[in-house]
Amino acid sequence: MEIKNCLLTWDSYNHGFIVTARTILGLLENESILISEVLYLHNQPLTNQNIAERKSFFKEDLDAKTSIDRERLTKVKRVRDQFELQDKPIPKFTNKGINIKNVTHYQSIFDGLVKLLKSDFSFYSGNLHINVSPGTPQMHVVWLMLNASGYLPENTRLWSSQWSKADDSYAIDEIKFKPKTYLSEVLKRKFNDTFTPLINPNDTQSGLRKEAEKRIEVFAHLLDVPIMLLGERGTGKSTYVREVIAPLHTDLPYKELACGTFNEELLRSELFGFTKGAFTGANQNKKGILAEFENGGVLFLDEIQDLSKPLQRQLVQVLQTGKYYPIGSNEPRAAKFRLITASNKSFQELNDVHLDLDFIDRIARFIVEIPPLRKSREDLSRFWNEAWKSIHSSDDGPQLIKDAAINKFLAEDPLYGNFRDLQRLAAIVGAFYLSHKNQKTAVKEGISEFKKWSTIQQSSKSSDSFFLDSKDYNHIIAHFNKELVLWAESNYGSLQEASRVLKRSESALRKDKSMERLKN
Repeated sequence: MEIKNCLLTWDSYNHGFIVTARTILGLLENESILISEVLYLHNQPLTNQNIAERKSFFKEDLDAKTSIDRERLTKVKRVRDQFELQDKPIPKFTNKGINIKNVTHYQSIFDGLVKLLKSDFSFYSGNLHINVSPGTPQMHVVWLMLNASGYLPENTRLWSSQWSKADDSYAIDEIKFKPKTYLSEVLKRKFNDTFTPLINPNDTQSGLRKEAEKRIEVFAHLLDVPIMLLGERGTGKSTYVREVIAPLHTDLPYKELACGTFNEELLRSELFGFTKGAFTGANQNKKGILAEFENGGVLFLDEIQDLSKPLQRQLVQVLQTGKYYPIGSNEPRAAKFRLITASNKSFQELNDVHLDLDFIDRIARFIVEIPPLRKSREDLSRFWNEAWKSIHSSDDGPQLIKDAAINKFLAEDPLYGNFRDLQRLAAIVGAFYLSHKNQKTAVKEGISEFKKWSTIQQSSKSSDSFFLDSKDYNHIIAHFNKELVLWAESNYGSLQEASRVLKRSESALRKDKSMERLKN
């Protein structure tokens, strides 16, 4: 049950994939860091040599006709063999093309990497590791600039790798140099979900938000009833739980977990705990969160749509019986708690796709939908003030900036990130003000920069929807058939059993699964 570690690295055009292979091995052997995913950046087509080395490391078939340096290939295989001696799984590998003008153009490299960080790592929950050595000196500098200015997620570590041709040795060292400036502290907050708006129903102006807060207060006082809060990301769901519901249980323990930040095994151990020897690495007993609820408590599960269905069913049993079993134990333990859940999915999506029906019946006794900021604009002026203070709280920070352009922005922008968008805008405007010392210029450039990287509204379609834009009828039907077979095979345990239940031959199901009918 390892924490996810992603290695981000440029293609080493001259030296090849051996650089990345040695980095993966070096992090494991010297730092006890198991890389679970490699994101391989390249701005030009990969060489045949590089592709062959990569395939060799990941045990993929090689094209026998390709002309390659067999000696370099042998070195990669040797590194892979050393890695496998550690008895660890080979990481997942993904190519990532980045468009830049050329490998020495600072601005182009900077823009490309910022775009990558925004699209792939804005809400990354694992640890990010970057090998800054591959690439040109300009690429090295940009990595250090991004690190110093706070653009990298907080759980990021930079590494420098050096190969000695004389003895074929390889060293990897962590780069801990990171100048701390006010600007870096401001920009760093873009990756933190630290802003929680003050909740005072007497100050709320929006009718929809007033109604939601009233319902939360009414339901919160029914102390044993589960509550589900729904709303877009960044609408303040967690804040309502912490500031309105939890304080009513001051004599009982309160715990919260964001389901999306754990894999299934780790979340199960966090909730139920485990006994010594229950699995590899369980060197001692561990009490889970439920152990604290022997005499009552409040458990808040955020991002409930990310809770696996097996875990959902286990929690149903706990809620029904008041008992649970730590992993590896046959001795039941008592647990009694009030369950509060939250999700940015619609109730229909949760009901149709994400949640087991028995589980949703248990946890959705009371449902409150928190409105997005674009539907409660009467409160935006107050929330803007709070967002600004949350970002620029230090003594050397700029005073609150608020003028006609900000008011216009608050009145018109969809704010799909809700409170997070307000916080991000406050950070950007403040950063430009520190640079220009001119309020109007800072607001104009800040809003322009915000819109350049503005988040878009997530589609309301479920992730496994078979309705595909710009596809014809046959393609949609083929895609639906494939999804049906994948679901049936998973649900019934085998293709043979799926064939029996669906009354369709296995050969036909295989064709559906491969979408072969579309080719014919």
